[in-house]
Amino acid sequence: MPPGAIPVRLRAMFRRNPTPAHAALALLASAGLLCLLFLPARDDVNLRLILDWRPEIEPLVLVALLAMLALAGRRLPAALRWLAAGLILLAAVLQFADAAVLAIFDRQLDLYFDLPHAPSLIGLVWDAAGAWRSMAAIAGGLLVLLATVGLIAYALAVAERALRPPRHAVTALCIVAAVLAAAPLARHELGRPVLADRTTLAAVRQMALVYTGWRVMHGYDDRYSAALAAPQPVPGPLPGLKRHDVYLVFFESYGTVVLDNPHYAAAIEPALRDFAVTVGQAGWHLVSDRVVSPTFGGGSWLAHGTIDAGLKLDPLLTRLVTETGRHTLAAYLHNAGYRTLDVQPGLKTPEPEQSFWGFDRIEGAADLGYGGPPFGWFKIPDQYTLRSLDESAGTPGRAPLFAQIVLVSSHTPFAPVPPYVAQWNAPDLYRGIPQARWDRIYAPPDWSHLDRPYLASVVYDLRTLAAWLARMPGDALVVIVGDHQPPAFISGRGQPWTVPIHILSRDPDLLRPFRALGYIEGPVPPPREGHFKGMESFLGEFIRGFSPAPSVAASPRAAAEHGTD
Repeated sequence: MPPGAIPVRLRAMFRRNPTPAHAALALLASAGLLCLLFLPARDDVNLRLILDWRPEIEPLVLVALLAMLALAGRRLPAALRWLAAGLILLAAVLQFADAAVLAIFDRQLDLYFDLPHAPSLIGLVWDAAGAWRSMAAIAGGLLVLLATVGLIAYALAVAERALRPPRHAVTALCIVAAVLAAAPLARHELGRPVLADRTTLAAVRQMALVYTGWRVMHGYDDRYSAALAAPQPVPGPLPGLKRHDVYLVFFESYGTVVLDNPHYAAAIEPALRDFAVTVGQAGWHLVSDRVVSPTFGGGSWLAHGTIDAGLKLDPLLTRLVTETGRHTLAAYLHNAGYRTLDVQPGLKTPEPEQSFWGFDRIEGAADLGYGGPPFGWFKIPDQYTLRSLDESAGTPGRAPLFAQIVLVSSHTPFAPVPPYVAQWNAPDLYRGIPQARWDRIYAPPDWSHLDRPYLASVVYDLRTLAAWLARMPGDALVVIVGDHQPPAFISGRGQPWTVPIHILSRDPDLLRPFRALGYIEGPVPPPREGHFKGMESFLGEFIRGFSPAPSVAASPRAAAEHGTD
């Protein structure tokens, strides 16, 4: 048979009315292709991404719609067919994203807030894979998407031709109606649905979330009113701090999985013991506990804001709280006579709501002035960030310092992990690193085993923090807390949202409020019976623990009326 004969025969076949056998085959192939697009699904029980082989209801309904058009003597115009193909692919991508977000971040996809972060996600891949690989991946992805849209459009055209004879359209309508009518009976007999409606459910969920977000942000939904009106301690002096510097260090992706997973604990617990020995030799006392983060696998700013605002934040509440007069941790310490500094090496541009958080100064990536080799997504290694704080530490005659520091070296994708350098005062931290070591550091990671660079980055940060504390003079109070568990492809399924929190000071009096709350001695807080407190409890406990007497609770409005703002 000469080349091209088969396509010619197919075209000739569809120029005339297809036989029932050919029509059935064409419809099965078209519906089967559409069902294949929607195989990725969410497993709500085990919080994972699975392949669900049950047929989707939506392709069957689409075949019925095409059959009704055929009975009316109509068919989709070419432009509308391509538009429909694009919408079908968009629905498939939405369903995949809905399942992937649940599997990785243990939460629902919310396009109202998640979609604006898509550029950052692309930037993460770009930085991790490099420009050429990223451009090749983007170009390849666009070609695949375009080819898929073309294939869907072709499948729709094939289905329309198969339904052109009225008897074929009527038969298809009857079969679809019979299948849809029998599905509830089959579900009752088998104990599970035989048809899936994942696409419709995913779309309905997103529409509901968008509508809810719009209602909340425009004042038509007051579900957060009680939280925003919750009373707070009245600002005032904090004599229990003895005017010592206070440091709040957020440790990226530092979750309790490193303590509870035996494989991870084998690498991390020795590093924690070394951390405890180093700081102990430098005169520091150490207590630890576990707290519940408001987020999992990402969304670090929710953890930062939850501790700073004393409310368990979600994306909606984060926006709302910045429009209120609530007191933040930085505001309380400012009222107590502290200079307040926020160090965010991942901050590229100022945030419009940054004034709400109450810091006198916010240092972003540009302010740190790092010009060395890049590491990870945010490029600036944590050792450099911590070293830059040395000149901001308390000195005689200056107001005490409250500094909030965000560590980023253990951020996804965790590689390349910076090398630790013992010579902290060297003008160029990395001048003495041999080329062979650089080659190992910048070797492409094994993307199927990112747990290795993850553990290495946590060990690096523990070593860096220990050395930083050993160098620090005075009797500061230092709080080191994880922001969230690592993503599910690192932490595994069904992990709690808990993170370690460590409190250190050379003055044992500063640890007394935390010991009274149940913090234990040492660096490894064990799991215990009952539920752990959420991060939102930290602010109130901190202020009450260092206030001269139990503070009079006041709502933000009452505090403003009494001039305590």
